[in-house]
Amino acid sequence: MAVLMITWNFPPRRGGIEDLIRNLCENLKKRHQVSVITAYEPSPVSEDRVFRAPWPGLVPFALYALWRGGRLLQQNPEIEVIYGGSVMVTPLVLVLARLFGRKVIVHAHGLDLVYRSYPYQLLCVRWIRYCGRVIANSHYTASLAIHKGAPPELVSVIPPGVHPERFAGPVNLEAIKKELGLEGRRVILFVGRLAKRKGVKEFIQESLPKIVERVPAACLAIAGGNPNDSLTQREDVLREIKAAVSETGLANHVRLFGRIVEGELISLYQACDVVVLPALEVPGDVEGFGIVLLEAAAAGKPVVATAVGGIPDAVEDGKSGILAGPGDYAGLSRSIIALLTDKEKSLAMGVYGQRRVQQKFAWNRIGSAYETALGINAGAGEAVVKSSLR
Repeated sequence: MAVLMITWNFPPRRGGIEDLIRNLCENLKKRHQVSVITAYEPSPVSEDRVFRAPWPGLVPFALYALWRGGRLLQQNPEIEVIYGGSVMVTPLVLVLARLFGRKVIVHAHGLDLVYRSYPYQLLCVRWIRYCGRVIANSHYTASLAIHKGAPPELVSVIPPGVHPERFAGPVNLEAIKKELGLEGRRVILFVGRLAKRKGVKEFIQESLPKIVERVPAACLAIAGGNPNDSLTQREDVLREIKAAVSETGLANHVRLFGRIVEGELISLYQACDVVVLPALEVPGDVEGFGIVLLEAAAAGKPVVATAVGGIPDAVEDGKSGILAGPGDYAGLSRSIIALLTDKEKSLAMGVYGQRRVQQKFAWNRIGSAYETALGINAGAGEAVVKSSLR
């Protein structure tokens, strides 16, 4: 079977959606032919059956996707499914599907459903009701899709997957901490784009002083930068974070690592004591899942996060981590202090979370669920899709 993917989000762009699409492609290519149409990249790496728009911008991408997609569908009658990498490309995949009589599946991630723009809602979101299937990354995202008109029976919930083996394994913790400049520190790690919804600035202002007071060796390590390549987020959150660090006098307790490569990220996961995602409820934005929480668990680390958006799907509260209410900075502080001072509790949560990821979120299992939703097979992933729908 063959699949045509149309997606704005694709490596070398970095982010949760990009990682998900990359891993999905790699998984599908093991058994099926996959063609990808994606956005312009100034320094592209030659990749088999990856077609990039020749010019930057949304309009050139859309026109190229329609032209190239039409040619591929004409030349390859074995392509049965047109897959949209986000809700943003829904009108493109629907046009091609109607012209060439193919099945349409669109992936919803959260922000792509709630972005506050009337033209966007009119041109993109309203059309999801006409797709053959909508795949949501969490139960919260599924509820958003249904609210926007997608028939409930056509919405599948499939979480992102991880490769647990990339994050696990014996390490020389002291050597890693020395290399990262974190010797003697109790490390609280944040990973992700510095969008406002991540709540890093507010966490520094409201929680970190209390944590440092109780655990003087505590250090917040921040891996990520401003989302400069985002279509929807343009705030200079990094500047706001630096200002918050200065205002609180916590410069000795915050390390800004910026954007890092995968090897450095894995080292940070291994070096940290707890991973935090203090996400906020922000109008017109949402944390659709929180893949970093699964990566942390794969590395055997406990997590502390706020129960907003799709985060509760990523964390089993009280077992793989601790969830606090949105804006509950006292709860966030208390939970992190507990994990930094109770080694037994921290280790137990890390072990449970690691086992949970291996059993439920490994890509060999999640990939089968995607194949079932795409209609490629009807067996191996069916239980995953059904269980994810609760």
